[in-house]
Amino acid sequence: MRHTHALRRGATVLAATALLGSGAVTAHADPGLPTVGYGYQNRSTAVRCVQYYVNQLTDRHILEDGRFGSETERGIKRIQELAPGNWGSHILKVDGYFGQATGQVVLERIKQNPWLVDDYQRASTCGHFVPSYTVVLD
Repeated sequence: MRHTHALRRGATVLAATALLGSGAVTAHADPGLPTVGYGYQNRSTAVRCVQYYVNQLTDRHILEDGRFGSETERGIKRIQELAPGNWGSHILKVDGYFGQATGQVVLERIKQNPWLVDDYQRASTCGHFVPSYTVVLD
């Protein structure tokens, strides 16, 4: 039984390594990931990714330090303000929380317009750390 489990795990790792080594980039958002904002645990990787998205998609230029603060909150609000009118996207509640709805809109925006970000690989990787409804970057 243990031997079979170890073989299965090894095959999974080998397949993932082959996929990553082939240059394929797949990112997805996990609906189970927590919202980023005041009152949440705010993992530094998730906050750094939110800060990256703010810098790439808005006129704000905030420090990507992985700490949630007022500048990050204002940046999220700016994304939420821009989304419905300028991006032709969903209307978002302008609350300063980067939850599933905001994550979905941001990742859809990047997927449809990959030239908006300076590093698509990073944008794609960050898709693993922010909440959203569905798989949207590849």
